Amino acid sequence: MTCHRFILIPLILLIVRLVSGQLDYHTLHQEALVVDTHSDVLLQILRGQDFTRRSTLGHIDLVRLREGGVDVQFFAAWPNPELYKPDKMFTQTLNLIDLFDKTMNRCSGQIQLARSPQEIYDLVGSGKIAACLGVEGGTAIENDLQKLEQLYNRGVRYLTLTWNDSPDWASSAQDEMKPAYPGICGLSEFGRQVVLRLNELGMMVDVSHSGEKTFWDVIHISTKPVIASHSCVYALAPHVRNLKDDQIRAIAKSNGLICINFYAGYLDVTFDQKFNHLRKSSAAHMDSVKKQYAQDPSGYRKYQENYYRNQTRDFRPDLGKIVDHLEYIINLIGDDYVGLGSDFDGFMVSPAGLDDVSYLPELTRIMLERGFSSERIGKILGANFMRVFQAVQP
Repeated sequence: MTCHRFILIPLILLIVRLVSGQLDYHTLHQEALVVDTHSDVLLQILRGQDFTRRSTLGHIDLVRLREGGVDVQFFAAWPNPELYKPDKMFTQTLNLIDLFDKTMNRCSGQIQLARSPQEIYDLVGSGKIAACLGVEGGTAIENDLQKLEQLYNRGVRYLTLTWNDSPDWASSAQDEMKPAYPGICGLSEFGRQVVLRLNELGMMVDVSHSGEKTFWDVIHISTKPVIASHSCVYALAPHVRNLKDDQIRAIAKSNGLICINFYAGYLDVTFDQKFNHLRKSSAAHMDSVKKQYAQDPSGYRKYQENYYRNQTRDFRPDLGKIVDHLEYIINLIGDDYVGLGSDFDGFMVSPAGLDDVSYLPELTRIMLERGFSSERIGKILGANFMRVFQAVQP
């Protein structure tokens, strides 16, 4: 197996340099393999953002990925069910993958699709960023296992079984909370076939967004490690999107991975409550502004981002909250089962001090200040993910 640069520096040397003060957090961050298991930047590209240039919009572009020291970035293909359900979800997913391919082709070899752990090591070892694909929402396969295989052949390496909406064969966390939800709760027989086919193909089963009944059905049937690509801890922030202690333990028992989401509302539910109130009270103002920017949608998005960032200044949690969630999981199950799944470009407000991906080394700084060892930080930043990705290979 090709060695990545962080493997070339023996761990003991890293520790010696850290103790002696010769290794700062920037160096530690750059020497580690840094993996982000979930972003929605394809939505920004779909809206016209030039991924190859540094943008003042959103959270991710090629320039800021470099500044943030990211080695492996997952791009989520999310077909909006409000626009494409029920019979255009698969077509739109393919359209998003086509957009991904075109974007990679415009990047002059700086970032490239990786389909396997070995391809990740090879790309990163040659100085490139490895781009990986996930699909967010089982409705994308339109109840057809052949379509799942087509997605695998296009390079997709995980399927998030549900988004907030539910496919016919699995229930989402949001839908399971609805007393009048008419669909199946948990996995149907076809849902079980989906999970087993994912195992056979070597695609990771992602339970972020899944309802608890779906979650436990997956745990009982999957023969491979299970991931939560962008979720947080329910005990710290009791939100329907977060994982309870028994779920965290079950993922660890599967030798899987929980990747912490950076959205402020999943890190701190008091923020979520205040932010929802702010959005309601600002609705008329934002409607008026949107009309002013009718011919300039990117200008409106920039105004919207800046407005909510400024309005939440007094109650926006700082990036230490991310480390709180990491630390909770580590104390519960150890440091082998936790990683980072930012959800960048899938929300408007991130923690203070982490406005976009270019600030990611600051997270390493906080982990060092909390007393995390260089080995533990390396696991969180990417080594744990690589273990899981290797384990799901057929």
